[in-house]
Amino acid sequence: MHKILLVDDAKNIILVIKMSLQKAGYEVYTAQDGLTAIQKAQKIEPDLILLDILLPKMNGFLVCEALKDDPKTENIPVIFLSAKSENNDMEKAKSLGAKDYLVKPIKQEELLSSVEEILNGGKKNG
Repeated sequence: MHKILLVDDAKNIILVIKMSLQKAGYEVYTAQDGLTAIQKAQKIEPDLILLDILLPKMNGFLVCEALKDDPKTENIPVIFLSAKSENNDMEKAKSLGAKDYLVKPIKQEELLSSVEEILNGGKKNG
């Protein structure tokens, strides 16, 4: 079972996305701020990180930089989730090594498709 770390400060978003991912067969861990996200990523070594940009304590870009600078977490793929749809944010995310950038509100089909593509090379579970 693939482990996913979901990082967002909005509890309602965490609840909806977590339920969707669990229903699709993923083990989901959560964090509501950047520092906790880094600590959990180092501890659980997830297969994928879903990362909001606007977070307390440390924004998602800084979290991604810290993860990519740590040999233990540098190869974990990151998908940014953000309400910010500006091109410069998307470009920055890609420059930090993000595998995808999804704009909120996120459609469940779009999220699951991106997750499947990254974790399974596009092969659907089951």
